Amino acid sequence: MQRIQDGRRDIMVHGSASVDELPIDGLSAEQLTVAGTEPFVPANMDDPKIYPGDVILGVTDGEITFGELIYNDIDEGVLVVDLDTGVVELIPHARFTKRFFQEDEIHIYDDITREAPSWDIEFDESVIERPEISRAR
Repeated sequence: MQRIQDGRRDIMVHGSASVDELPIDGLSAEQLTVAGTEPFVPANMDDPKIYPGDVILGVTDGEITFGELIYNDIDEGVLVVDLDTGVVELIPHARFTKRFFQEDEIHIYDDITREAPSWDIEFDESVIERPEISRAR
């Protein structure tokens, strides 16, 4: 485990973790998917490097305040899957970074999943509806 401790930040990185190591009941590896593959560092910080597939937990006063699977980093913010609800949420970069300083501890469980959602689709152009062409009189 790596620890980053400076000023108001106390971050613990749990390297090469698995779903079984998360302090969460009722979550399976099949429920976790990610979109991106590129790492990022929270805005205005030098570390830690975060990858889609990592799980981040915030802890304040010994209680877990949030748990999120990092889904992807996009221009508008960080897409996360709230592990409490399963809902995908867009967190603006500034707010995402702010939580690293607000919580007593941040735990990063590294590389929980690398699975991307699988798509098995085919286009069927014959189903597209179009208005009939009428001739002007």
